[in-house]
Amino acid sequence: MRTQKIPGVEIAGHTGPGYKPLLESSGDWMAAIMNGSATSWSVPDIIEQHAGTDELFVLVAGRAYMIVAGNGPEPGAIVQQEMQRHVLYNVKAGTWHINPMTQDATFVIIEETGTNIDGSREVNLTAAQRKAIRIEEAGQ
Repeated sequence: MRTQKIPGVEIAGHTGPGYKPLLESSGDWMAAIMNGSATSWSVPDIIEQHAGTDELFVLVAGRAYMIVAGNGPEPGAIVQQEMQRHVLYNVKAGTWHINPMTQDATFVIIEETGTNIDGSREVNLTAAQRKAIRIEEAGQ
């Protein structure tokens, strides 16, 4: 990414696959970009939970699903919705979630600094939970 410097403005970008934290504001919050990969448009094996903080997603390109499974100590019933671009999705603290995304998809993520380090859990989805998830062909 090639940009001109602007005094008093931090500029950051990410074009590779996966998640990358980019900017942090005095330890309170951070912004990240998550891009799709060759395997990101598939039924996931895991689901994650951030116990102490919300996590905000904005889909800016491609297709993705918001998949949630309650907010209990373990993931519950699967609820799935295709996400719309340029809409804010605030996953509340404690909600189990995962976001399958097409290879050309990009999210902007705003979250508390350290969200994926402190107070986060990843667990394997059960066979029944995986069966409840439907991923359409990417071209549909």
